[in-house]
Amino acid sequence: MKPIFTSLFLFLFFSSLQAQFFQLTVENGYGSTTAAPGDTLHIWAEEWGASRTFSHWSGDTSFLEMPEEWHTRVIMPAQNVTIQSNTKILPTGANNPLSEEMMMGRDRMKRVFSYFPTNAPPAGVCWLWHGTGGSANSWAGSEFEQHQFVKYLVGNGWGVIVTESDESTTQQDLDGNGDLQYDFFPDSLISADIANVRAIRDTFMQRGKMTWETPQAALGFSAGGAFSTLLASILDWRAAVSHCHLGIEIVVQNTATPLFLSMNQRDNHPGVGPTGNLDAFENWQYLKDKGLCADFKMLRPSPTYPQRFKRMPGITTAVSYSIHNELVANGCFGPGGFLEKAPAEIESEVITNPSNWPVALSLTPTQRQFVLDQLQVMWPAHHFHTDFMAEDFKFISNPCATFSNTGSPAPVAALPLFPNPTNHWLNLPENTGPIQVFDLNGKKVLEKRMLENGSLDVSILPPGLYFLQSKLGRGKFVRQ
Repeated sequence: MKPIFTSLFLFLFFSSLQAQFFQLTVENGYGSTTAAPGDTLHIWAEEWGASRTFSHWSGDTSFLEMPEEWHTRVIMPAQNVTIQSNTKILPTGANNPLSEEMMMGRDRMKRVFSYFPTNAPPAGVCWLWHGTGGSANSWAGSEFEQHQFVKYLVGNGWGVIVTESDESTTQQDLDGNGDLQYDFFPDSLISADIANVRAIRDTFMQRGKMTWETPQAALGFSAGGAFSTLLASILDWRAAVSHCHLGIEIVVQNTATPLFLSMNQRDNHPGVGPTGNLDAFENWQYLKDKGLCADFKMLRPSPTYPQRFKRMPGITTAVSYSIHNELVANGCFGPGGFLEKAPAEIESEVITNPSNWPVALSLTPTQRQFVLDQLQVMWPAHHFHTDFMAEDFKFISNPCATFSNTGSPAPVAALPLFPNPTNHWLNLPENTGPIQVFDLNGKKVLEKRMLENGSLDVSILPPGLYFLQSKLGRGKFVRQ
């Protein structure tokens, strides 16, 4: 009878533990609540103001998923948790640390924004690049999320250089591809945009702002992300980070430069979408298989909180709550505070039903754009974000610090999968043998031995992007 009583005692003990709730206290931030052990909770640092940047979380940080990011998650333990957000003052003491000037590129004068520490050499220099049709203004202050990353770099002792593509400077489609983008020709002399970087770099070196030994890195959004990977590879820089671009195929296949591909789950921009996200994951896997330093992150949807819109100076607590409550009243949020309507749909509703949106329409154009940008990050759509800015910075500072190159393994064959996309059965070559299926976080979600006819039932998987591995090779598929 003793084992029965022991089992009963353990059952009652753990049942009692699960029924308990513990306190999560977030100081200098948002997300304080009571929760049961095992609950996953979102927390956010409070807005850090114009002349500061986020630094880190302190306190019971062992329970944080990413203790160096201003927005992170807590896996609630069976105890009370108290954490505090911390900020640091920018060395310039100003909201915009960048200085603007005109500087000669290869063929024409270029608008250049820059920052270099005044009391010490820069720990490194990060070149920042805009997307298609954009300009240097997006990093220099016109786009909130991008400017926050500039401030984060400055707060961590790095220099910053921002310029733009020649097509954006001239407002001419010089290569005739229909977009104002970059010259992606992989040569530092022939490509106008790479040649511009060399000219601007040399000017700053002549001024004593940096030397040949100063680490250089490139980070960009969308087409700027693609250009960053090309630029860093051609000029043999320390690292490149690409937001919302899967990487240029010829660069991925030939580079030895550390690459970080940061993608957004609901990015439906042309050239991205579910297929582009999966291609980015596969490019990361390809680089890892070659024994190269690479990283991959996927931004997932995040819930709302009433104070989010206070992040922009000039939006008060009361206004932020009013914006949040208006979104709630118009059915924009579902269970858990996650957006149920895409930002573009919300924007359309404001235009077609203005009487339902008095708060939104009372905002300035700049404030309305900021609110839309925040919704796009929460969704998350095709938009730069600072949710991984510590990861971005760590990568360019010391890419793959714990990475050890074990040599290049043998190439892995591509495995044909059809139909693809699928909503039920996936057909593979006969005698594929045991297979494993992973999601985009690298988590194994399915493992089984194949039937002789090569059929695999994937209907139990939620819709999404998956990577399949077997002894015959690898493949990717979309579960509709």
